[in-house]
Amino acid sequence: MGADDVGHAAPDKSPVGLRMLIEASAATISALTVAPAISIVDKAIVSNASGLEPLVPCLINGVKTLFSNPVYFCKQPSFLFIWGVYSGTYIVANNIDALCERSARSSFYPKFVGSSVANVTLSVLKDKAFARMFGTGSPLPMPISSMGLFATRDSMTILASFSLPDIVSKRFLQPAGIGRPSADAMAQLVTPVSMQILSTPLHLLGLDLYNRQAATTAERRVFIGREYVKTVLARMARILPAFGVGGVVNKQIRSSGRQYLVAKYG
Repeated sequence: MGADDVGHAAPDKSPVGLRMLIEASAATISALTVAPAISIVDKAIVSNASGLEPLVPCLINGVKTLFSNPVYFCKQPSFLFIWGVYSGTYIVANNIDALCERSARSSFYPKFVGSSVANVTLSVLKDKAFARMFGTGSPLPMPISSMGLFATRDSMTILASFSLPDIVSKRFLQPAGIGRPSADAMAQLVTPVSMQILSTPLHLLGLDLYNRQAATTAERRVFIGREYVKTVLARMARILPAFGVGGVVNKQIRSSGRQYLVAKYG
């Protein structure tokens, strides 16, 4: 979702504050559309890793609660944490993108750094809260090693969600002859999901370092091997709405908002 991805043939001459408000609104709405699914999956992954509740039953219970009592569901800290994480991440990414566009500069590196800092900070806070809410026994201090693994995991996801899709989209365009909108959508959906193959072991190790602080290296290797397949599938299902579907929604809202501003102030 680089600066060239929102579609801007004409320059945007609207007030900066108004543009940033529209970017923040797009971010918040996009995050709201994906937060329910992500919060259900995140809770299930953490509960499964701690032994509190198996993955599939926890997923089923979360979906039941969402549809049977949506007001209660949306008041839960797990939902509010997720909405906050993705609202904050998208707000930072969108506004960096917009400011770079208005100054005719590439947003590739600024957006990667800014959105990584935002997402890693917010996600580590969320991970600490989830580990305590859905762990077993008394809450423990989060090891620095776990936070480092979570930070690396999130940086990989941000790279695959905000910076790589434009590069991957061009790959789709060249050999396959796919139109730009379709190539952009495919890249936005596929790239962050594929990155979970590499980042899931870091996620599992970070959780295990918190849940079993006295475990041996061999025990951790067995744990990661046992939980890898179902966890990577769950994380793919989680990332698909978070930065795949959410990215497409965010992009469409941003594009519509920018077109309105250009029509009004251009």
